[in-house]
Amino acid sequence: MHLISWIHAAILVDDMSAPTSIPSGSESARGNINGVDRLSSLCDELLHHVMSFLPMPEVVRTSLLSPRWRNLWASTPFIHIDDQDFLDENHPSGQDDEKLEMFGDNLLLLRDGAVCLDEARIYITHEGERKCSVWIRHAIKHKVRLLHVYGSGIEIYPFLDSTGMFPSQHLKIIRLHSLELTCGFFRPLNNDCHVLENLELKDCNLCDPSQEISSVSLKVLRIVRGIIEGLLICARNLTNISIIYPNYDGAIVTRDLSSLVTASVIINSHQGSDIIVGGHRLLDGLSHATTLELHAPLHELTFERSLKTCPMFSNLTSLALGDWCTAADFYPLLHILHRSPKLKELSVKLKMEECSLCKESVLLSSRGTLSSTGSYPSIERIEISCRKEDPRVGALVQALLPIINPDGKISIKRVANLC
Repeated sequence: MHLISWIHAAILVDDMSAPTSIPSGSESARGNINGVDRLSSLCDELLHHVMSFLPMPEVVRTSLLSPRWRNLWASTPFIHIDDQDFLDENHPSGQDDEKLEMFGDNLLLLRDGAVCLDEARIYITHEGERKCSVWIRHAIKHKVRLLHVYGSGIEIYPFLDSTGMFPSQHLKIIRLHSLELTCGFFRPLNNDCHVLENLELKDCNLCDPSQEISSVSLKVLRIVRGIIEGLLICARNLTNISIIYPNYDGAIVTRDLSSLVTASVIINSHQGSDIIVGGHRLLDGLSHATTLELHAPLHELTFERSLKTCPMFSNLTSLALGDWCTAADFYPLLHILHRSPKLKELSVKLKMEECSLCKESVLLSSRGTLSSTGSYPSIERIEISCRKEDPRVGALVQALLPIINPDGKISIKRVANLC
């Protein structure tokens, strides 16, 4: 039974202890002269919460239940526009786009303009990208605080450009999934969304090599997968950044992240050396972090070349590394430790089998000699996670023994499978 049918039945039931699964259309559901509408006596806030579990077309249909519900839908603190609600197997495209567009337009135009939006969710296909920008602008005009935009294209992602954004003093969180973000998209976010604090890009393609994220209000940035043709991140109040499995065709540069506290970069696989040369400024801004996670397989030139150009990790107290740090007789590991004077905790996770070819790769030719200036940190705790019988562990421990605090501890976790 649809939830809206349950609501209809509950409104007409005179005993709250009676079963609520009254079939819509039964005599009891059609009416009861002694019925007491207890559900409708609830406050708007609770009724809106009940409505939040319904697809948006059914939220609107609740206006037919009773006079009490007639205008409730227009003051909900949320809107959900989902193309899946308009699937039509008799339509050539499998979806009634005309009905979807009409519904989305009316939903925003007829809602109560005096009520601020807490959340707007918009799901679109490639065919709906034209209307998507219009709906986003309307949501922002309704003072939306949390904006989700999801592209449901499988091979062709919907495009979203700067025309979809609008100046806002209320928008705090933006989550974008499976979209093509075209030239200039981030410009209004950087300049006109003055309270934006959280930005998530998941499976999004950044089509312009000159894209820049520089919002002064931004505090949390999360980038998961997607294609990046070029990106500069220079948001000076950013405190948390995650870049997970990026597929980058151009440089990812971080700069001026002076407020950074936590940073995580996870690279899934080695990408061509010509690409990596362009991305060698990845760690520059991350050097301000107090907690840093850098995971990549053997062998990985992005981190290695970034280490050569980035400043000292002056604030770093906790560091987590992956297989890449064991290349060239642990040169990357020792190099980053040498540049981290305050480091107290070190975690190394070795997921891969030892690769002698990688250890003797181009990294070896650039190993050189560690600088004699400065000193290594006095690490208090080291944790090494590895597959069973990994031959690198013994050599890794020997490399770390001279720089661990005399009262420090090295723990080794051997597991069959590492995630």
